[in-house]
Amino acid sequence: MQTDFSLGRGEAEAIALALKEKAQLVGIDDKNGINACKLLGLEFATALAILVQSHEKALINRNDALAKLAALVRNGRYKDPILNDAQSKLEAQK
Repeated sequence: MQTDFSLGRGEAEAIALALKEKAQLVGIDDKNGINACKLLGLEFATALAILVQSHEKALINRNDALAKLAALVRNGRYKDPILNDAQSKLEAQK
């Protein structure tokens, strides 16, 4: 799987485990990993999507969500439009 989809070891193992265990969802941010999930028919969610949905479902408040977003901005490798979209969604909700 690493070779077929140009994945790192961790991403390949996560996807292989998801297939083996018939997981309902794979948490993954790697672009090649996301593409692999799409091709393999696996549902997936990125850290940003999980963060936004956690806020939408009132599992975390806006200030905490924005702080976590700031950490993802510092440590992640997301493109600016994706980050801006997540920030807009977090700031729009009360």
